[in-house]
Amino acid sequence: MGNALNNTQVAKYQKDGYVFPVPALSASEAVDVRNVIEGFERSSGKVAGLVIRNKGHLKLKRLYDLIFHDKVLDAVESVLGPDILCWGSSLFVKEARDPGFVAWHQDSYYWGLEPDDVVSAWIALYPSTLENGAMQVIPGTQKMPPLLHRKSAPQSANMLFTHEELAEDVDESLAIDITLAQGEMSLHHIKILHGSPPNTSPGRRMGYAIRYVAPHVKQRGDVNSATLVRGTDRFGYFAKDPVPTRDMEPAIVEFVDRPHGGVPAGKTEAA
Repeated sequence: MGNALNNTQVAKYQKDGYVFPVPALSASEAVDVRNVIEGFERSSGKVAGLVIRNKGHLKLKRLYDLIFHDKVLDAVESVLGPDILCWGSSLFVKEARDPGFVAWHQDSYYWGLEPDDVVSAWIALYPSTLENGAMQVIPGTQKMPPLLHRKSAPQSANMLFTHEELAEDVDESLAIDITLAQGEMSLHHIKILHGSPPNTSPGRRMGYAIRYVAPHVKQRGDVNSATLVRGTDRFGYFAKDPVPTRDMEPAIVEFVDRPHGGVPAGKTEAA
């Protein structure tokens, strides 16, 4: 495992629920992925952040290749073990000087995955900085019981697709800013409390989050699907995702966008 986390990094993840920065893509790889996404926007006239979500890797083949990237999986294996499924992935974009922000929330509130052997690999396709609204986390909150969420005020610029937020105040003095260079990634736990402020910079912020689960994890409610990316699935709790042969393959787009594609209906997320 050439990009495995060291013992200090693993202990950090187990204690605090996150670790960063972790090498993932070279600068040229990050630019290549970003160019594919922005090329899709130019050719389709669509907003990639609204289209490439839930299981974005099934919509663009370059993203499908990305979920198998050895450097990403080596690091994920350090915290999940040798058997790994990709359950979902989403593109997150904040445009320049946009007031939108992501309210404090826990992914576990939405996803219905148990136990909590689930990690998000958030890969920076542009640098993620304080100015452009880098993700923030509250260390150790992955050890707390599930927290209540509520609807945001109607006029709120909260970018969460459910327009919800944590139902109690957060001591933001405890927040850690997850700043990343282009191509670096962070790993964060499904239960950690996180959010992100607006992009006040003159440039875009773009990251791709891949959701990896151990095969013994189950999903409450409707059976979902996943892609085996490393090792063996001895449990079979998830149906198998289709394998894309080209970008935006109609049958696969329909599969991803069906009511229970990617995440439970109505429970998409942002970061």
